[in-house]
Amino acid sequence: MQVQNTLIMGAIGLCSSIGFAQESALSLAATQPAKGRVTWREQVRFERYELGSESIDQFTIDSRMVYGLSKDMALTLNVPTVVRDRGTGLADQDGLGDVTLALKWRFWQHDPAPVDTNRLALVAGVRMPTGTDGLSSDGWDPMVGLIFTRVDGRHGLNAALTYQLSTDGLASPITAGTGDADLLTIETSYLYRLAPEACTSETEASWYFTIESFVDYETNGDIAWRVAPGLLYEARRFTLEFSPIIPVVDDIDHRGELDWGLALGLRVLF
Repeated sequence: MQVQNTLIMGAIGLCSSIGFAQESALSLAATQPAKGRVTWREQVRFERYELGSESIDQFTIDSRMVYGLSKDMALTLNVPTVVRDRGTGLADQDGLGDVTLALKWRFWQHDPAPVDTNRLALVAGVRMPTGTDGLSSDGWDPMVGLIFTRVDGRHGLNAALTYQLSTDGLASPITAGTGDADLLTIETSYLYRLAPEACTSETEASWYFTIESFVDYETNGDIAWRVAPGLLYEARRFTLEFSPIIPVVDDIDHRGELDWGLALGLRVLF
C-alpha cells in the first residue's frame, strides 16, 4: 500500500513539476528552478510603436538565465538585444540593451494538495547601463517587487507589483521605464490547462491557455494597459510560448504608444 501511494503521489505531482510550474510567457511568477538547476529562456518580441508622426518597429531578443541558489532563492540575469527600425532608415538602431540582474526569494509556500500550491516571493534587482547609445537608459535603476502565485488543479494565477526607480533616462523614450520617470507595474496572469484533463504517470507534456494583463504607470503621468492572450506547451524539460500583445488603454504623452506586439519563446531546464 505504501508503494502504491508513493506511485500515485508521484504521478499526481508530475503535472506540477512539468516544465515551469505554470509560469506564463511575459509576467513574473513566484517560481524558480531547484538548487543548482538552470532555466534558460530565449524570447523574441516584435512591437510596433507610434511616437508622434513616426512609426517604429522594434525587435527584441531577451536572453534570460535563472539559477537556483537554494530551494527558495534564485538569481536571474536578463540580456536584451534590440533592433529598432524607424522606417526612414536614417535613425535605425541596433545593439545590446540594458542588462538586468535580480534576486528572487520565495519566503512563503503552502501546498494544500499534491498539485496545488500558494507562494509569495520578493524580487529585487538593478538594471545596469550596459546598452548601446540610444538603447540604454544610462542609469543604474534599482527595482523591487512582490509576487504571488497560486496553482489549483488545472488553474494557475500569478500577480505581481513592481517599482523601478529611474536614475537617468533617454530624452525620447519609446518603451515604459526608459525615460527619467519611475515605473510602477501591476501585472496578473491566468493559466488554464487545456490538456491533459488529469495527470498520470504517462503524462509527458501539457497545453495551457494563458491571459496576461499589464498596467504601467510612470511618475510623469503616463499610463498604459496591455493584455496578452497566449498558448504554452510545457514538456518535462522545455516550454514553448506564443503571445500576441494588445494595447487596451494608452494615456501617454512622454514616450511611444504601442500599436501591437507578438512574443515567441523557448525555455529549457538544465
